[in-house]
Amino acid sequence: MKLLKNKLIIISLLIYILSLFCNAFKVIQTKEIRDYSSFELLLVGGISFLGGGILECFIWSANIWFFLAISCLFFRRFIASIIIGIIALSISGSFMFWKTVLVSESGREANIYSLETGYFLWLTSILLLIFSSIYLRIKNNINISRNGL
Repeated sequence: MKLLKNKLIIISLLIYILSLFCNAFKVIQTKEIRDYSSFELLLVGGISFLGGGILECFIWSANIWFFLAISCLFFRRFIASIIIGIIALSISGSFMFWKTVLVSESGREANIYSLETGYFLWLTSILLLIFSSIYLRIKNNINISRNGL
């Protein structure tokens, strides 16, 4: 089970890393459509509150919840991993309902044109982590009941 757990964590992390090489979303700015790279958002998202992007920083915090869930799964805290993973998924998934996003420190917002591959890979990595935690929790309970521990 330890090998399976490690493999599932690595797959989830690889999907997360793959998402960083893709665009997260596109916005309509003055007379042009601008792409936002997932890697760029990862780097500056944590400090977006300095420019007035409190909600943007909140969405970025799903990354922290994701890595907390991975650490819980690594240390076999399956329930904690599931709960924290659901928090990460709820936060990151809520971005789907946004119509605009802050694009400058002056407070200017732009309409979101489309969500791109990087965003959906990010969600997939979190979702895989949740399902892995659920599966491993069930498998762990079955092993305990079979061994009588």
